[in-house]
Amino acid sequence: MRVLSGPLVAALVTTVLILLPVPGAQAQVCQHRTGVSHDGGIFPNTFTEDSVCGNQAGAPVHATPDGSSPRVGVLDTTQSWFLCWTRGQRHAGGNDVWYYTQGDRVVSAPERHGYGFVPASHLNTSLDPDDTRLAQCPPLPPERSTAYMVYDRVTGASVRAEEHRRFRSASLVKLLIALDYLETRGPGTAVPPADAQLLRAMLRSSDDTAASTLWVRDGWGAIVDRMVTRIGLTDTAPPANPGMWGYTEISAADVVKVYRYILESAHPSFRDLVMGHLRQATRCAADGWDQYFGIPTAVPGPWAVKQGWSAFEEEPRCSAATGSGPSARTAGVDLASPAMHTTGTLCANDRKIMVILTLNPLGTPWTTAATRITTKATDLYAVSPC
Repeated sequence: MRVLSGPLVAALVTTVLILLPVPGAQAQVCQHRTGVSHDGGIFPNTFTEDSVCGNQAGAPVHATPDGSSPRVGVLDTTQSWFLCWTRGQRHAGGNDVWYYTQGDRVVSAPERHGYGFVPASHLNTSLDPDDTRLAQCPPLPPERSTAYMVYDRVTGASVRAEEHRRFRSASLVKLLIALDYLETRGPGTAVPPADAQLLRAMLRSSDDTAASTLWVRDGWGAIVDRMVTRIGLTDTAPPANPGMWGYTEISAADVVKVYRYILESAHPSFRDLVMGHLRQATRCAADGWDQYFGIPTAVPGPWAVKQGWSAFEEEPRCSAATGSGPSARTAGVDLASPAMHTTGTLCANDRKIMVILTLNPLGTPWTTAATRITTKATDLYAVSPC
């Protein structure tokens, strides 16, 4: 895909012949070019300059400038073009410079077409990044983001990152819809069979039609406002368009607060109803997606989960689909990037609460996003096991 040939090779050979005979001069490590045109890959802009540099065969191309991030490609050739440089994880080369390029061979995340970052240690440069004359890369697109929090209810310890960053909630707002339904009516009030079925479908199978029914009946965005006040949420807000409940703004820290409220402050009958349904979350959601990504796959039982997802372009693959419902939107957070969230409790007596919120690049396949969030849940459980 990216093998250098034809006029480009000839141009490079000519350049080398010109440079090498100069007495006492060091051969130029990279050949910088202008007037070229490269698709930006994960960046929205087109690149009109590059540097052609020698590199180690088999050099890994990572999703981010971090050696622990997934390998998305490989440089099979020993001479490649690079588009920009950035700083990231320190590597074996003794610095933190990474170069952005496209792999000759795609090994994962096919929607990226092999675009990613190679550590400077795999390039034949002597001074990074000066040898390449490349510009510094733009910031990584904001939709590639992960926020998480794992909270131990016994010790109060937590593992967290970007826990106050706001995401659109997708189906996580259904926790607030259920809580508001129960709190508004009060303990001891019998739940009519039809409403009990709505709560069951909404919490176990993430049924959107059930959520929409309760959302409209109980006050639209006022549901979120009441729960913000009752629970003391600081990063949560109702959707700008009240008809679009799934774009309620939330954060990992606030979702942890919601679970703590259910377990520690809500009336025992409310706690038992909500958590009872979450412990029996169905593998196939009502809209046809397999919702056993993240916690259900990564963490041994017992667990109770409420999952969320939005903006995936494929057809659902879970064979036991039971129906579908409307989608949702709001303002104030990223509205376009595919969202996938896994949240819930784990360990005996719901000792720990885990919340992972993710956004993915446009066009990301469901399986890619599911693998990513499941890997993150696995890593977090390794750090904070039962």
